[in-house]
Amino acid sequence: MRRTLAVLLLAFFALCSSGCIYLRLLELKRQFAQFDRYFEADVRDGLKLTCKTPVLLDEDMAFFRLVPESRQRTGVAERWHFHWIKAGLPPTADPRDHELTADFIYVEHKLTRVILPERFFAFFPKPLFLALLRSLGHAEIDRKKRTAHSTLNEKIDSPDAAPPFTASDLKNMLGAPLEMLPVETRSQWHYRYQAASPDQRSGRIDIVFTVDGPTQHVRRIKGTVFDSTVDVSLER
Repeated sequence: MRRTLAVLLLAFFALCSSGCIYLRLLELKRQFAQFDRYFEADVRDGLKLTCKTPVLLDEDMAFFRLVPESRQRTGVAERWHFHWIKAGLPPTADPRDHELTADFIYVEHKLTRVILPERFFAFFPKPLFLALLRSLGHAEIDRKKRTAHSTLNEKIDSPDAAPPFTASDLKNMLGAPLEMLPVETRSQWHYRYQAASPDQRSGRIDIVFTVDGPTQHVRRIKGTVFDSTVDVSLER
C-alpha cells in the first residue's frame, strides 16, 4: 500500500535578521536535503535523531522560542528537557499518564541529538515525520516573514506507513480529546498540551485531527506545534 502526503507549512526556521544564525539555518536546510548523510534516525521506542555534523547552537533556541523546563549538564554535554501536560484533564487524572516530553542533547553547545517519545507520534506518524524533515531540505524560505514553506507531495513505501492512522490509534496514544466537533460526515478531534512548568517557554501544542466517519481514518492534522504552523493531509 502507498500513502500520499500533501501540504506542510512550517515556521520551523523562524528566520531572523542575524546573519550568523541565518547561515547556520541554511546549512541545516542543506543537510536535510541529504538526510541520510547528515542524520541517523533510531525509530525504536519513539525517535532518537542524531546529527552527525551538528549545526545549531544552544543560543539559537531563543529564536525558536524554545526554553526548556530543566537543564542537566554532564561534562561537555547538556540535556534540555521539555515537558507538556494535556489540557482538560479531570481532577482525578494523573498528569503523568497524559504528558509529552522531548529532550535535546547538546555537546559543546551544539545540538547533537533530539529524543521524542512514542506518544509524540500521534501528531506525526514516524514515516511522515521523517518525510517532513527531508522535505525541509527543499523548503522555500521567506526571510522577511520568518517562515519556511515546504510542500510534501510524494508517495512513501514503508511497512510502517502501510496501515492507515485511525481514531482508535489516536485515542490509544493520546486519550480522549479536549473537544470533538462534527463536520458533515467527519469529526474534528481537538487536543491541547501546555507547558508543565511556568519556566518553560516553548509554545503550546494545539492540534485538530479530522476523522472520517465511515472509515474512522485520520484524514488531516492541522494546528500549532512549538510555535510552528502545521497542515498535513493524509488523504489516500
